[in-house]
Amino acid sequence: MCKTAMNETKESGQPIVSLIMPFFNNKELVGKMIDSILANTFEDWELLAIDDGSSEETLAYLSHYTADSRVKIIKRETTPKGAQTCRNLGMAHAQGQYWMFVDSDDYLTPACIGTRVEWIEKRQDLDFMVFPSAVYINDVFEPHAPEDIFGYNVHNDDLKGFARRELPFIVWSNIYRADSLRKAHLLWDTKLLSLQDADYNVHAIMAGLRYEYAYVAPDYGYRIRHSQGSVSAKICTPEHFKSNLYASVKFFKTYQERFGHKYDRFIYEGVLRLYNRVFSNGINKQYAVEMVRIVKKYNRFYGTIMALQVFSTLFLEKILPKKLARQIPMALYLFNLDKRKKNISKRIKPIF
Repeated sequence: MCKTAMNETKESGQPIVSLIMPFFNNKELVGKMIDSILANTFEDWELLAIDDGSSEETLAYLSHYTADSRVKIIKRETTPKGAQTCRNLGMAHAQGQYWMFVDSDDYLTPACIGTRVEWIEKRQDLDFMVFPSAVYINDVFEPHAPEDIFGYNVHNDDLKGFARRELPFIVWSNIYRADSLRKAHLLWDTKLLSLQDADYNVHAIMAGLRYEYAYVAPDYGYRIRHSQGSVSAKICTPEHFKSNLYASVKFFKTYQERFGHKYDRFIYEGVLRLYNRVFSNGINKQYAVEMVRIVKKYNRFYGTIMALQVFSTLFLEKILPKKLARQIPMALYLFNLDKRKKNISKRIKPIF
């Protein structure tokens, strides 16, 4: 059955796998990512590189890659600007039987695409599969990194992990069956400037898509960088505040519509994680108060607790360094977060 499906795809001239990759400038990093894709031993793929408004210099630099007919550069002409719009555009153009969403500054091991196809071909009962990742630091693939690795089956409840913003997997951890995403009408939310991966995967799970984890060596390198252009840095900027608030509201609504108040505590903890991340060096009172309002709207108990935490911080900032003033009211949460991180790291080690 698996071989027949692949043969039918080959006979139609369509690729087995479509890789969907938004990009915006950073020409050298984009080029390195494309190089890693070209180096894959599995060759029946197409790369849909969706340009999010890059400079002519970047486009000129990358143009030679299209000499390989599998590499297609597509300009985004719709709004809004952003990776989520680009991914939707890529999905509209994708011809592959399977889809992989990849970031333009990361790294694929030479066996990545082939391994994923091999595993999901064996599991025709699944809609997607999750694969372990590593980190990519200074152009070095680090499979044994202590953090920022995803795709390991170490959470007792993946939905709980996503609610807490402690992500069990990222979209680039996965290979998706294209027909499954189409049937579920799963598109990227263009209102989200960040936190998009969790949103997409939560909706995939809630749509009933079946998935399992693959127990193989890490095959994807998540590049660690903290420049102003990276999403991990932008999430802490004022331009992302509105999007982050929207993401919190959406999570409460999505979970409560399906599960009632079962996950409220974990969504509250997810808001706390976002709060501690964006306010690492002092809080923005207006933004923090809005976070409290949202939590209180969907769960009065946790909203009241968060209000006490925020207003305690505002008081302590008058007498203590801002970082310490934030950490003291959050001490129990930060302690438990650190404990969970260590437990997850311990559970990951035997898999290598």
